[in-house]
Amino acid sequence: MNAWWSTSVAINRALGGRNSEPLCSRVYRQPPSLWRSLFMVTMDRAFKEAAHCESVHQRWRNLIET
Repeated sequence: MNAWWSTSVAINRALGGRNSEPLCSRVYRQPPSLWRSLFMVTMDRAFKEAAHCESVHQRWRNLIET
């Protein structure tokens, strides 16, 4: 877990989410909407990674399943 991941988990907790889930994963699980799309595009650009939120969600699910 790196500093970005820890910060994302802390933000998600502050917003009332699951204790260990990163914010990007939480956003990815939401139904399609304009704000979700904007957030996901912004994160793709910020992290220079296509499908960043989906990738974070998959990594988080793999972590909690072990």
